Amino acid sequence: MATLQKIRSKGPLLLIVIGLAMLAFILGDAWKIIRPNQGIQYVGTIAGEDITAMDFQDELEVYTDVVKFANQISDLTEEDQNSLKDEVWATMVRNRILESEAKAIGLTVTDAEVRDVIERGNDQLLSRTPFSNADGSFDADVLKTFLAFYNEIDDETVSADEYAYYKSMYNYWLFIEKSIKSNLLYAKYSALVEGAITTNPIAAKNAFENRIMRTDVLMASLPYTMIPDADAKVTTSDLKKVYNEAKPALYNYSENRDIVYIDYEILPTQADRDALLEEMNEIVDQMESDIDDYAAFMRRAGSVVSFSEVARSAKNLPEDVAERLDSVKVGGVFGPFYNAYEDSYTAFKYISDAKGYDSIQYAMIQVVMDNDEDAEKRADSIMTAARKRGADFNALAEKYGQAAPEQWIGADSYEPAALNGENALFLNTMNDMKKGDVAKVNVQGGILVIKVTDVKTPLKKYNLAIVKRPVEFSEETSNAAYNRLSAFLSQNTTVEDLRQNAEDSDFRLLYYPGFENYNHTIGGVAKSREALRWAFEAQEGEVSRIYEVGNANDHLLAVGVEKIHPRGTRSIEDATATLSLKTLNSKKFDMLKGQLAGKSLDEVKAIDGIRIDTVKFVNFNNDAFISSIYANEAIVGPSVFNLEQNELTVPMKGENCVFVAEKISPDSYSAEFNVETESLRTRSMASSRIMSALIEELYYQAKVVDIRYKIF
Repeated sequence: MATLQKIRSKGPLLLIVIGLAMLAFILGDAWKIIRPNQGIQYVGTIAGEDITAMDFQDELEVYTDVVKFANQISDLTEEDQNSLKDEVWATMVRNRILESEAKAIGLTVTDAEVRDVIERGNDQLLSRTPFSNADGSFDADVLKTFLAFYNEIDDETVSADEYAYYKSMYNYWLFIEKSIKSNLLYAKYSALVEGAITTNPIAAKNAFENRIMRTDVLMASLPYTMIPDADAKVTTSDLKKVYNEAKPALYNYSENRDIVYIDYEILPTQADRDALLEEMNEIVDQMESDIDDYAAFMRRAGSVVSFSEVARSAKNLPEDVAERLDSVKVGGVFGPFYNAYEDSYTAFKYISDAKGYDSIQYAMIQVVMDNDEDAEKRADSIMTAARKRGADFNALAEKYGQAAPEQWIGADSYEPAALNGENALFLNTMNDMKKGDVAKVNVQGGILVIKVTDVKTPLKKYNLAIVKRPVEFSEETSNAAYNRLSAFLSQNTTVEDLRQNAEDSDFRLLYYPGFENYNHTIGGVAKSREALRWAFEAQEGEVSRIYEVGNANDHLLAVGVEKIHPRGTRSIEDATATLSLKTLNSKKFDMLKGQLAGKSLDEVKAIDGIRIDTVKFVNFNNDAFISSIYANEAIVGPSVFNLEQNELTVPMKGENCVFVAEKISPDSYSAEFNVETESLRTRSMASSRIMSALIEELYYQAKVVDIRYKIF
């Protein structure tokens, strides 16, 4: 049982280890495509297998329970829930694709291999489980003790809460075990790929030099922005050339859509402020009378600042309250006053002064007896002994089988909270004490004997009742905003109408090209999932109804579908907008390169509009940052790599400019070439690239359909 108690005492665990291990297979941008979608009965299809909503829900519940147990929390935020849905789907896709491929080539993971990983205990998944020994490392014996214990208990042999906890721990372990098996399969598959890769000393030497050699580069550039877009006559053949070059990147693994939308935030009006001010004046009238229960009063008043029975120092009060403390005496009421930054009204009552400290060091002995009378006698006895000159408080605690370590508590750690009851009594008692004082505090179940061993910075503190109310829009304001947008949409029923008339009607029309359903929201606005579903069921040119969205229903959302991009390679017509800048720059390169061709560096420097930069530590493998155009250029390093010192390149086609460059001050990082080490490094990097491409190809062949958005 001691082992089990130690397991339970581990406290909150970090899910990040699990997340990293689960998603280790996601290599490169290929896996950005594995995101959410849903249907009426099915949430998607993987390699011809329909994935039911029930299957997905079951997996989601398992993951949710794991996250809650690992982090010792009871609820997840909406953002956490959405992230979890994506992770569950990604893992389901990964496992089904990999298991299918492994089955085809006879690759398996045995139970014995899983047990071996557990016995060795060095897998990353095991490092943050509660099954650890004294030094914090995973201990298989602790796990076995727990599993044996769990097999012997039920909800009758332990309390319901304990049984629920141990069941969660057991399910957590099953999840870890399953993840270990899945990761082993991936590791085996990856090892097959890496085993098929060979290298040689020459390739290893080249890779080493590419990595360590660097040089300063003097470059002269002409940015493409020098030529107005209208002067770059882009022809159909120009566009086709760029399209063919970019074709591999224009493949849509799932349908996406270009959408426009109006996100109309409902804001309070002056009438709403006036109404709140009138209400606050009534609250002030009540504050000026005697109040028995300030906490209840502030709740009824709707204050966003809760009442605390522990006095607060000025630094832990709302800033707009703290700066007005000198304007009111004890017993007085100040306000209401308006805070334009917060758009709020505040009033406060100065109940009383208090004294205390910025930090208090204390030690404590707990007294628990069978009856209150005996507890009081023992507490008094401890206090008498503790007050004697030279008394050792910790030695006194040891007499009663306890430790009484000295510990600091700072005002900043507790004053912001709304404290009451025993917590308030405990803190107020210590703030009233002096260094060396001993006192007792009666709490439920016993008595605390406290000794204040040191204090820092005596402070004036304040008991205040603060009513702070943000201005909120009224129902009338909300209706007026809805009617205004509704009137606009009734007269503008197509996307083209929105584009032509939104600005004139003071509505901001936002554009989101390539919108995919895994975003969970439109424009990051909370609770806009219903609008997202509509966007993927509508036809081109359609405009939605008004959706009331936002955490406080404080946004009105209208969506229009401008273009639908189906799965597959986008057509040249469909990709024109995406490729327009690249095509323009390609044309401008042809127009500018002649100004640099065949010239010496001195001649180039004389060209009107030329930009001269000295770029430090340019490397073959890394982009170079060009300060004069404030942009990165990937080809600067490769363009000068094989040049002799002070040799000038031919005009080079960058992403943002045409340039010529020469190598100056070449050197290298301090490193020694080792053919075995570099060969291993080269193979590992090649394996990573190949695995990324292979996973992408397997995903493509699996014809994954993701329609989770319809349900989840």
